[in-house]
Amino acid sequence: MKKNILFRYVALLLLSALTMAACSDGFSDGEVTGEFGGEGRGGSMARFTFLKGYLYIVEESALKTFDISQPASPRMISEIPIDVRVETIFPYENYLFLGTELGMYIYSLDSGPTPVFLSVFEHAFACDPVIVVNTTAYVTLRSGTSCFTGPDRMEVVDVSNLQEPRLVKTIDMINPHGLASSDTLLFVGEGDQGLKVFNIKNRQDPQLLHYFPDIPTYDLINNYSRKELIITGSAGVFQYNYERPDSIYQLSHIVRK
Repeated sequence: MKKNILFRYVALLLLSALTMAACSDGFSDGEVTGEFGGEGRGGSMARFTFLKGYLYIVEESALKTFDISQPASPRMISEIPIDVRVETIFPYENYLFLGTELGMYIYSLDSGPTPVFLSVFEHAFACDPVIVVNTTAYVTLRSGTSCFTGPDRMEVVDVSNLQEPRLVKTIDMINPHGLASSDTLLFVGEGDQGLKVFNIKNRQDPQLLHYFPDIPTYDLINNYSRKELIITGSAGVFQYNYERPDSIYQLSHIVRK
């Protein structure tokens, strides 16, 4: 069990490192910038991110902000307590979306680097990775964890009004984990049960296009310009090309030892 946890942690760190490298090389999905003051995108299960020269880290019950303008001496400038256990953090535009046991917390950075609480979208007691595309958030809730009581599912949330997020659709899943998006495609990991690809041309009405049960997926990152996915799974870290979403193929891998 300890080896499994350690491997997943290292794999997620590698995902984040690969994404930062992708940003610095100038290829991105249009939402991640390569400039120092831009946005750093890790996987949807990441616990840290950077935005406009600041590093944001979630701990079990806190959101911390660090000034990293001097990389050799980062300085914490704020620590916000949160009354539930925080699982993930996802940046989108000028906002931070936190996945917690009890819901999706939304914070604004419009007033400066210190996050300001806007609202919370509540759900059943569960671990919940989240990503946002335009005005729609996708939240996965799964069983088999220490923070779960309800059915495995993906929730589609209207966040056009960030102060009043609204559930618009629920989709039954097997054991959903991380997510990533690309234009009209939504990729959702089903853990050891594989990878699903949804059509989200209608953002609030995802339609299943393809299911790849032989690609174990915990978390993933999209490299839009190359039409590639970096995936962590029980077997290691993999890179896939998805130019044809119905027949994605493996490019490389780092096998789990």
